[in-house]
Amino acid sequence: MNELSRKTCSICGVSFPMGEFSYGNKDNRSYCKACDKSDKAAYTKGGAEAARKLRDEKRSKWKQ
Repeated sequence: MNELSRKTCSICGVSFPMGEFSYGNKDNRSYCKACDKSDKAAYTKGGAEAARKLRDEKRSKWKQ
């Protein structure tokens, strides 16, 4: 598989095939499906602040 058919998730920093970023009614999202699911679960449990905290914690592990 070539690099053009892969993309890096903006939350977890892992490279996935492009199909992992097409869900719901939109294509080419910035989060992978797994991160989107965990982000929505955090939002449901604790609101926008909890979702933001989850994203920031995951990003800090790979973005430095």
